[in-house]
Amino acid sequence: MKLTTLIENHTSRRDLKAEHGLSFLIEDGREKILFDTGNSGAVWDNAGKLGVRPKDITVTVLSHSHYDHAGGLTEGVKRGLSGRLIVGEGFFEEKYRIQEQAAYTYTYLGCGFSKVWAEEAFPQIDTCRELFQVSRRCFAVGRFKRSNLWEEISKRFVKEKDGGMIPDSFEDEICLALLLPDKEAVGVICGCSHPGIINMLETVRERFPGKDLEFVAGGIHLKGRDEAYQEKTLKSLKNIGVKNLFLNHCSGENLCWGTEKPVSSLGSGDCLFMADK
Repeated sequence: MKLTTLIENHTSRRDLKAEHGLSFLIEDGREKILFDTGNSGAVWDNAGKLGVRPKDITVTVLSHSHYDHAGGLTEGVKRGLSGRLIVGEGFFEEKYRIQEQAAYTYTYLGCGFSKVWAEEAFPQIDTCRELFQVSRRCFAVGRFKRSNLWEEISKRFVKEKDGGMIPDSFEDEICLALLLPDKEAVGVICGCSHPGIINMLETVRERFPGKDLEFVAGGIHLKGRDEAYQEKTLKSLKNIGVKNLFLNHCSGENLCWGTEKPVSSLGSGDCLFMADK
């Protein structure tokens, strides 16, 4: 198995682009699974330089419907992306953010495409509710339990429903769990972790009893959080048994894993290999 960052906020390679967004490629045998698509067509420029063509992708999974995770999908379809599409419940609801100094002024945060367009573009669309098998060793996980109430979702995130705006509790958010070869463990790949990374990981542990949490990769939305909240989250990650962190996108900078070890980052083009079997 192999995990490659196709695009995120930073890159150490001069030939690859970076943007406020996230996209991973997971290779599980013959399956090439795209997890998120960044916010523009730049992800496909990077993918081409990494030897990945849109038509090679067998499954596309979108963690949630914000533009920085789903905005590159339409360009991918123009370039030949097809196959299966997997989303969470309520993915096609319109998403917004309340502007800080204008309580009734909203900024659109959505994916930029409709359910009708998606149904025309993809021959099969599946909805992940609690657990959905994507490939032999890859599963989508949703419907996260919200037992840790301190993991609050910003009240600035709202969605349109029944003609009005209501708080967005991100029922559509899903993550991936990889069953790792030669280990009684899973690796978890997140988009933004709006429901709270600890809530999400506790749910993953319930769905995969007896499995250790080998690593967490992706975004855990600590950017902009105060130091106490960041410290509590990182300490909770350690206490829950996560062995390694490979964070990027919205996770924040200069995070420390434990008391001294900095958190590893996966920039555009970086890879994480898991032994095949």
